Amino acid sequence: MKARFIDIDGVSTRVLWAGSGPAVLLLHGVGMSGDTFIRNIDALAQRYSVFAPDMLGHGFTASAAFDGAPQPAMVGHLGRLADALGLDRYSALGSSYGALVAGLMWFDRPERVDNLVIVGSGSAFHPAGEQRETLEAALANASRAMGEPTLESCRARLAAICHDAETVAEEILLTQLTSYALPDRFDAYKATIRGLIGTIESDEHRIYSRLEQLRARTLIVTGRNDIRADWRRHVEARRRMPNARLVVFDACGHLPYMEHPAEFNDIVGTFLGGAEVGD
Repeated sequence: MKARFIDIDGVSTRVLWAGSGPAVLLLHGVGMSGDTFIRNIDALAQRYSVFAPDMLGHGFTASAAFDGAPQPAMVGHLGRLADALGLDRYSALGSSYGALVAGLMWFDRPERVDNLVIVGSGSAFHPAGEQRETLEAALANASRAMGEPTLESCRARLAAICHDAETVAEEILLTQLTSYALPDRFDAYKATIRGLIGTIESDEHRIYSRLEQLRARTLIVTGRNDIRADWRRHVEARRRMPNARLVVFDACGHLPYMEHPAEFNDIVGTFLGGAEVGD
């Protein structure tokens, strides 16, 4: 795995990358960074070209102003990043908020996105009222880590959303602490959350009301013990989507790719290779 910084319209953008073959973008959740996929990048890179960018105002990618709604800014930035990387076609795997962004990328450029993988995403699959509560809970949890970051507060933030605290990726905590210490990170996070809450009823900025139109070949992965994304909502979403399959991990919280990496990597790698997995 390597890291590089790419200028995207004046925005310094960090990307972790590895491998060769069909391209896959890994999109992290709100307040996270590409490092959250530390246990997946090299494994998936055995078959694919894997890119894990830090989204705008996250990790080590610079912030950019957006007018109320962060989603169009994120989608546009990632689309231009894909262009800069020379990716004519790619699959998009998104976790939580990153899954919403991945779905919106398909609606923005359906001819470019080969497959979607949606991982534990209330942003994608919760109705508005439930998602408002989820975002408020996420803000409270992250504020304890980002307001005055320490190594322990970063660990506690991840432990709160994993089913088993022992599965937290200790190998990313120092990097996460460093990014949280950047002077604009907490403000960027709060602006993103406020924008998501402010657009909670918007069909344009969400995919919940448009799942029947989302024709991309899609794999939904969720944890049965996820406190941020109700697995039952993922079952309902799979029934609404015309070309989706579903895998539910037992004894798993919000980060199945971190909590059960070997099984996750195998399932996702198989799906991206064109085989059917899940129900």
